[in-house]
Amino acid sequence: MNKIEPCEMCGRYDGDMKEKWQVRELEVDKMNLLLAGILFTQSATHRQIELFMSKYYIGRESYSDIGRDFGISKQTVAETIDRSCEIITNIINKLTT
Repeated sequence: MNKIEPCEMCGRYDGDMKEKWQVRELEVDKMNLLLAGILFTQSATHRQIELFMSKYYIGRESYSDIGRDFGISKQTVAETIDRSCEIITNIINKLTT
């Protein structure tokens, strides 16, 4: 295994800072995703949230199935999910810049 050994003189391990930065970056990403979810629920309509969750959280692949579940057309499902994706993309872009 390619493990970096600590310095015999001082005990310093050069990988410590790299590991800390990786953990910090992961924590920042998690916080940004949480904030994006909160802002999405404040920005999107109830229908946009329902259809977005149906597609990406529940995992329904077919727009026809989603439309049948909600009593709307496949075209309406596609347009609503596209608008939802635009909203969430704009929110994520604002958070990461």
